[in-house]
Amino acid sequence: QAADADAASSSTGMLAISCGSGAANSVGMCIRGMVTLSSSTGGSDGDVLYVHTTAQKLTSTAPSGSGDIVRVVGYLMSSSDDSVYFNPDGSWVELA
Repeated sequence: QAADADAASSSTGMLAISCGSGAANSVGMCIRGMVTLSSSTGGSDGDVLYVHTTAQKLTSTAPSGSGDIVRVVGYLMSSSDDSVYFNPDGSWVELA
């Protein structure tokens, strides 16, 4: 299931990033560690990353809409190649 900050059901449980394209059971899933993303998170080196309000994306801007889930998922290590230290926090906040 794709994580999306607009839905508590998909952004508050265990998170992982696919280690390749294809079925999760054949490419593997990263639950913590260094990954290079296929799309930009925005932001600068060292920025905190959050679950995005667009499914399957991370962002350096915390979600701010009513009902959005704010959850830290890691840090942007390099904005030039979109490398990320993925380390999802177990806590989260739902905005009123």
